[in-house]
Amino acid sequence: MPESTFPIEFIGGSRDGEVIEATAAPDYYEVPVNGGFKEIYERQNSEPPFVYVQIGYVENESWK
Repeated sequence: MPESTFPIEFIGGSRDGEVIEATAAPDYYEVPVNGGFKEIYERQNSEPPFVYVQIGYVENESWK
């Protein structure tokens, strides 16, 4: 049985406007970018389609 997917939209950062299909919607999403940095996105709602807004960067480590 295939996993259910749902859309996630990114606002801000390098993925601004991008929509992907996902199987999970964590509270925070880390996106690797150039130079070892990661963009941090925070989920803004609790129902699909999920919207993630960029809230910052972190370098070479996990955020939180």
